[in-house]
Amino acid sequence: MQSLVNQPKTKRGQATLDRLTNAAEQLFYKKGYHGTSINDITGLANVAPGTFYIYFEDKMSLYCYLLLQYSHRIRMHIAKEVKKCSSRKEAERAGLKAFLHFINDHKHIYNIIWESLYIDKRLFIDYYTKFAQNYMSQIEVSQANDQMKIYDPEVIAFILMGISNFIGLNWVMFKETKDFDYVVDQVIDILDKGLFVD
Repeated sequence: MQSLVNQPKTKRGQATLDRLTNAAEQLFYKKGYHGTSINDITGLANVAPGTFYIYFEDKMSLYCYLLLQYSHRIRMHIAKEVKKCSSRKEAERAGLKAFLHFINDHKHIYNIIWESLYIDKRLFIDYYTKFAQNYMSQIEVSQANDQMKIYDPEVIAFILMGISNFIGLNWVMFKETKDFDYVVDQVIDILDKGLFVD
């Protein structure tokens, strides 16, 4: 993150950085990355245009900084719930539910993350690859502790990430559900018992 942003050394500087990133989030969500200018961001943040360059080299640096922040915030939000769990199955249930609640409170994140596919495909790949690598390390620990069957951890990670993403799209973005217990229970039951009849 240090290479993307000049971190402020004062509370006032941090407040200015927060205004810039909050403004960028709102504008990227409403107008898209390409439809948003630096002047739009500084105008909404109510700072002088030159202030932007104290913190960021360009608009892409700010965008990449947001992606890193999202990845970190999502993982930390999930980890907070997962650490209370005593089994991998409980952890998957808690993690999925935590993810759904997080994106329900931050719906703009879907738009901004997925737009990276059209801004620079490498950003999109990097975002999900890094997320998967973190997931894979947890899966390997669970496999070593006999809490998960031995399948390729990369395949498992992307299966579970895919479930989370598309359950989130349907129940948070499309249906705007507030109670996620039913769908989370269904997902865990399917993962636990399997989908196919012998």
